[in-house]
This record gives sequence, structure tokens and C-alpha cells, in this order.
Amino acid sequence: MADALTFTLKFPFTSANGEQLSTLPIKRLKRKDISAAQAVTKDEGAMEDLLVAKLLGITLEDLGEFDIADSTLATEVLREMAAGRVLAPVLGRSIAAGAEVAAV
Repeated sequence: MADALTFTLKFPFTSANGEQLSTLPIKRLKRKDISAAQAVTKDEGAMEDLLVAKLLGITLEDLGEFDIADSTLATEVLREMAAGRVLAPVLGRSIAAGAEVAAV
């Protein structure tokens, strides 16, 4: 099993609960996560925010504090995950030899 991937913020900040955020674990999303987001809103942008917050384990309030560069990368990670692609290259990491699927 491959090591779990993490999302490293280019611009760390202090969360709403006072915690300094610089690295966040990435959680693989499930169909139920998409269904839950769809139950809250039909707006695609808002749905994307809900899903990015879920995959990084943060609140929407904290996601709103992301620098635009970190926000763009987080959205890219979500899209790559949804497409079933390997996440390590998007995160600027190399893939272990022979690895075909990102185990997160």
C-alpha cells in the first residue's frame, strides 16, 4: 500500500479554531460524499467547495481562507481524483516505480 498523500499549502494560515494549517491529509471521496454535496446545493461551484473541504478535512470557512494558488491546486486535486488519475504528480511528487493507482 502506498503512503497516504498530503496537501501542502504554499501559503499556510491559522484556521478558525486557531490551528496553524500548513499540511493537510487527502481523503479519497466516495459517491456518498457527492450525494451529500448535491443534497445541499445544485450550484456546481458550491458543490466543488464542499467536496474540496471534505477531501482535505477542513471547514468551508477554512477553505475560504485559502490563498488563490492553494485553492486552484486543491480544485485540481479534486478533478484528478474524480477522473481516477494519479494524484502524486499534481502534488509535485514522484510516483513509485510500477505504481499505477494513487492509493490515498
